[in-house]
Amino acid sequence: MNRKEIETMIDLYFDGELEKGREPILFTLLSQDVEGRDYFKKLNALKSGVADTMEIFPSKLDEKILRSIGQLNERQTTTFINRKVFNAFTYAFTAILLILTIFFYSRSEDYKTQFADLTREVKQQNEKLELLMNALPTVEVTSAYLRTKQIIVKPTM
Repeated sequence: MNRKEIETMIDLYFDGELEKGREPILFTLLSQDVEGRDYFKKLNALKSGVADTMEIFPSKLDEKILRSIGQLNERQTTTFINRKVFNAFTYAFTAILLILTIFFYSRSEDYKTQFADLTREVKQQNEKLELLMNALPTVEVTSAYLRTKQIIVKPTM
């Protein structure tokens, strides 16, 4: 038999599902297979370790558990009321924030349209200034004397 089959038989043995007629075959195979014996020892140690940690279930434990559940339910009702108040406060605060958000958004839309109007006006004024600047005749600047600081401006038409 291969290793997988031996491990399967060992697992069945510890689960109590191995047939009584196959137990001698298992122990014969274990006497010949070192790895199988190691696997058997590990499972045996695990089973005995679990058995050592098992405690006897006290008879009054059910009663203690049921009484503690009643006490927990009483505590939960008081916290449940507090939760309702907290939830109501949270929903009210959220609604107020939503209303404020809508208000400020509408105000920002007003400011946005005002800004667009002002931008358009500034552009129109810039265009008018450029037209005025281009409409003026050219100017010739000369000085009467080189040493004096007098400048004469004459338009040429």
